[in-house]
Amino acid sequence: MQAIWSVHDVSPATVAWADRMVRRLTSRGASPMMILVIPAGEWPAEAIELLRRWEAASHVLALHGWDHRALRPADTYHRIHSVLLSRDAAEHLSRGKAEMLSRIERGRAWFAANGLAEPRVYVPPAWALGAVSPNELGAAGFQWVESLTGIHDTARDSRRRLPLIGFEADNRWRSAALRASNTVNFVLARLSRRPIRIAVHPGDDSGLLGGDLERWIRRGRPAVLPGQVES
Repeated sequence: MQAIWSVHDVSPATVAWADRMVRRLTSRGASPMMILVIPAGEWPAEAIELLRRWEAASHVLALHGWDHRALRPADTYHRIHSVLLSRDAAEHLSRGKAEMLSRIERGRAWFAANGLAEPRVYVPPAWALGAVSPNELGAAGFQWVESLTGIHDTARDSRRRLPLIGFEADNRWRSAALRASNTVNFVLARLSRRPIRIAVHPGDDSGLLGGDLERWIRRGRPAVLPGQVES
């Protein structure tokens, strides 16, 4: 079974953790991987240089919102989403389309301003696109857009459904629900013979599902990237 590994929420506050995790995954053969970057904040020169080294090592740097922070939920859907999944991370759900497209363009410009290739992959925080469509992101320069259910190829206007494994659990109830979801998605990946997406967030290695993450790392699934997955 192939796997698309992604290291999430890379920011000035988490870049040291991300460096350790990228090294750990690479040592286990989970490379290349997607590294999801949050541009907002004060980035030290050494952190920018680390991003450049990851890019040179053939990892894919993806844009992951602008600041990965949501405003206070304004509707019922966002309130439910924040309780079940996103907490305060669903940046798209608390802002209108025009504002989010402006933030996304600002994020693309940040990459170029720091000597990085403009990203071709966009992953909305908490996988929640809100009012922004994959086609609009395609027009903004992104070829691949990841959602909760899979990856959309905007050049072909096609979506590939891909099971998702995650480990971001902050309480016992969420831990049990996520473990059950991971089991179902693993079975779906085996039955469909599709790559499985494995998302790693800051603190997952020391959290309630840290042991589950360690077992996945040890399994050594062949790593692929969005452009290597057939639509």
